[in-house]
Amino acid sequence: MEAIQLNNGRYHVARASLRYTCGGIFVTPDPPQVGVATTLGLYLKNAGTEPVTVSRVETMVAQFGMGVAWEHLPSLGPFHLPANSEHVEEVTCEWTPLTGGHRCVRALIHVETLPQPLRVGRNLQVIEAQAERSHWRIPFRLGNPEAERKPVVLEIVGNMRDVVDAHVLVNSRLVRAGESVWLDAREEVDAALLVGTRTESAFASVNTIEATIDGRFIDGIQVVIHRPAHIVHPAHAFASHPGRELPESVMNEVAVAAGR
Repeated sequence: MEAIQLNNGRYHVARASLRYTCGGIFVTPDPPQVGVATTLGLYLKNAGTEPVTVSRVETMVAQFGMGVAWEHLPSLGPFHLPANSEHVEEVTCEWTPLTGGHRCVRALIHVETLPQPLRVGRNLQVIEAQAERSHWRIPFRLGNPEAERKPVVLEIVGNMRDVVDAHVLVNSRLVRAGESVWLDAREEVDAALLVGTRTESAFASVNTIEATIDGRFIDGIQVVIHRPAHIVHPAHAFASHPGRELPESVMNEVAVAAGR
């Protein structure tokens, strides 16, 4: 269990990615199921030397994506956190989704001693893949939260570029690094992350997409894929060559999208 640490009421978000990969937020069940009560929560801890009062916590949920509209849930609080690093405050609320799919969760933590609320989020999808899988298509939503037409720029960062390829499609069109996606005010569109691997070895791939508008960070998502090694029967050993091509279905989808 990872807790959000409030040291004497201070919580420094050193990287923008902590706004969407916060380990102190949990969702049960994950992913949410239509019509099933879902628990959204976060763990708070005060590792400082003075007590901390959280006046309220605002929780909101959205479709998995960036720049999308948020559904606000009732505020919770206040919460009093003693100066005790062993004490963990669990803040939870219940929400029942009307549609299925992975969700993004965001929380604004209002601390009495701070002028602005602390913003933390969880836009993280973890895939425990079967050994024979070699490609994945992860849908998400992309939006422009501004009040006027704006260009959204996406950046993709991966940890295994030597054996894992990642491409982004927006409205079924391949979007290249640094390319602007123009969206009207409050417009949301369908997008997808295509991930393919060229190795039979076990791997843990982490692919992050961040969206900016006019150079300003908007939001991000992260997709983690864990896959065990693929043991191939000797009769088909040729298929286990580490330099193999990506699956034809992935290549075809990228090729078609690139031609749009």
